[in-house]
Amino acid sequence: MMTKAESLEKMREKGAYDAQQLQTKAAAGTVTQTEIIDEEIAVPAFDPKKDYSAWPVNSPVSDEGQVWLLIQPHNAANYEGRPSALRALWGLAHTKNPAKAKPFVAPYGTSGMYRKDECILWTDGKVYVSAIENNVYTPEEYPDGWTRFDG
Repeated sequence: MMTKAESLEKMREKGAYDAQQLQTKAAAGTVTQTEIIDEEIAVPAFDPKKDYSAWPVNSPVSDEGQVWLLIQPHNAANYEGRPSALRALWGLAHTKNPAKAKPFVAPYGTSGMYRKDECILWTDGKVYVSAIENNVYTPEEYPDGWTRFDG
């Protein structure tokens, strides 16, 4: 029988393996952002002291309740801030799965615009689905750009 320490070590190894597999698929473009968020448990947490220089573009990290995709490899220790404040380095991932909807984050230029059928969790606690491509507006700013999900 395995000890508690051995079991925890096996779980850590499995988690590291799952994270590596997801990173590889994300970098290769063989998974969608929705699939990445669906597997968010395998997404590593952002580490502000980590060197992401050797990470492939599109590798995911989780931070502040969101999933971010690497745009520009870099050493995070050389930059002050988290992905939400470093939008030239990190892009926001979106989901089409209403059950995994994340809070709205304003796009940064063309990065992070909501595509048709991508979901958000709005401040009223409801899920909204983008009715248009390249949506940069909130449900309050442009109600016709969003449809409330009542599923």
